[in-house]
Amino acid sequence: MASRTSKRMCLSCRHYRPTDEARGRCRVRKGSVEPSAYPIMNHEDSCESWQDVGQQYHIRVGWVRGLLNKAQGDAKAASKEDE
Repeated sequence: MASRTSKRMCLSCRHYRPTDEARGRCRVRKGSVEPSAYPIMNHEDSCESWQDVGQQYHIRVGWVRGLLNKAQGDAKAASKEDE
């Protein structure tokens, strides 16, 4: 049975570490470059070094959704303060 996470995108890659709700860092060259030099990628980007992260994908999606919900909640609270 094929995995639903088999879509080749950074968010489902073993080397990717999300940093916010839209982007993260690709750590495919971990150890050979300074961590601050890891390339910044969008969640939907992909490359030839992609490796399936498995169940971790669902955890990442939940984390991103939580960030988005928090940002939307903060925006609603700020608009109510302006009224």
